[in-house]
Amino acid sequence: MTSLILCVGASVFAQDKPEPKYKPYPVQKSDTPNGSGEPNFSKPASPTASRAILARPPQSGKEPMLLLGPKNQPFTEMIAHTTKLDYFECDGIVAPWFKELLVAELNYFAELNEMPFVKGDACVVSIGTTKSLTPGRISIHLYTNQQRLTACIRNEQCPIFRSISLIPKGQVLYRSYFLSDMSRKLISQHCVTDKGKLHSDTTCYSVD
Repeated sequence: MTSLILCVGASVFAQDKPEPKYKPYPVQKSDTPNGSGEPNFSKPASPTASRAILARPPQSGKEPMLLLGPKNQPFTEMIAHTTKLDYFECDGIVAPWFKELLVAELNYFAELNEMPFVKGDACVVSIGTTKSLTPGRISIHLYTNQQRLTACIRNEQCPIFRSISLIPKGQVLYRSYFLSDMSRKLISQHCVTDKGKLHSDTTCYSVD
């Protein structure tokens, strides 16, 4: 995966050829119903998702989505390491407005699958190592509490798992959501484009 650098005040794609620039997601009235700023989902929202859709998260902010240094590395200290993933605290990496957006979208999908909501306070960023299937891939993981977070990243005990992988698509990033509940043998995957359009039951790798 191409190395991504998102610095204070600017977003830069690190490579030798001309660099595309990732920017905070703009709000476009044509992409949101009645200009409300809600995701332009490709199918009607289920009535059971009413609590989540009322969150009305911000679609952009003054800060870049992520703050990363050279070679896609955070400025903060690593908190955990596995053969395939390096873990870091979300604070200092994920912009507050962007995390609020991710939490709202994730809770929307969680409510559709009758899973507990998250608040965003138990949050880690993972970066794929050279031994990962997708080296350099950036994902944000959210948990219901700090105990669940610790059990998952340190002991690999993740009965209910939620993650958002950021997938480069040209000049923008798509958000690929993965939710699972091992006790119910449930796996749910969705892709949200940079414009807020939902593609259900698929990853962003298969969305143009």
